[in-house]
Amino acid sequence: MCGGMGDFIQVKESQVHYYRSVPLYCKADSGDFVLYKPKGKRINFTEDARTRPPRIYIHKRDSQAAVDELQTSFNTHLRQSLTPGGLTKVKTILCDIVSEAMAKPSENSLSQLPETIDIVFDGYGNNSLILKQLAESSTVDRSIMDHSINTMAITMLYCTHCKLSPDEARQLALAALLHDIGKTRLDPNIVITNRKLTTKEFDEYKTHAAIGHDIIKETGSFDFSISRAILEHHERLDGSGYPRGIAHIGFEAQLIGLIDSYENLTHREKTYRKIKSPFDTLNLIKHEVVTKGAFDKTLFKDLCTCLA
Repeated sequence: MCGGMGDFIQVKESQVHYYRSVPLYCKADSGDFVLYKPKGKRINFTEDARTRPPRIYIHKRDSQAAVDELQTSFNTHLRQSLTPGGLTKVKTILCDIVSEAMAKPSENSLSQLPETIDIVFDGYGNNSLILKQLAESSTVDRSIMDHSINTMAITMLYCTHCKLSPDEARQLALAALLHDIGKTRLDPNIVITNRKLTTKEFDEYKTHAAIGHDIIKETGSFDFSISRAILEHHERLDGSGYPRGIAHIGFEAQLIGLIDSYENLTHREKTYRKIKSPFDTLNLIKHEVVTKGAFDKTLFKDLCTCLA
């Protein structure tokens, strides 16, 4: 087949079996790309990996169809895995979904996420214990995805506890899942480091809220409340937050900002900060509520109750 290396995109080995409608290619000894799997056929998941080429590719012209099929397959796999004993598998699939959606955020790559939220709500929405376990489970070396999913799970727990309407709960869960999408445009060394950032690095880090807002707004597919929540989730009611230092903040941003802080302190260890227990974390946030007015008292009380 004609076409150079720049015309093809390598497929993750763990995902090759998801593609059916998209043809797959491999590289021949001659260096040319040749058809490996035709359109309409699916690779057998149990096929011995040793019989497959070491690298499999899609053509760039099929990239959008590949994203659509991959996200649809992920959601199907997720729906089939929603059992009380399948949390580790569910967390892994959710990380795959979020990872692919955020790799190159666009209207098309993010379009399947509302269905993902629906699937999780349908499977676990009325089970507080499962939602807590989902938030407490972890994956390896996928901190951004892990954090986004944990924040979503705790948000769902809050919505269930407070008996919010299904539509409002789904919007909040989607905003929680996407709240850090702006980090995908930053230097990874700044995002994933465990050390304390320099002033210059922190100034760059703080731009992720506005970047995330712009990404979601540009898609034109999401409610305004979601992009606003992403923009404001680091703002605080006392005006001490960023990026704008405002004190008038939407409810969605107040809730996600509170849960984001809780999740970070209970799950993300830094060289300058140890992971804290839920009790110690809530006491620390309580200080921010009582002495500074950084968070809303009612929201904080409701979060404490739903986490109990």
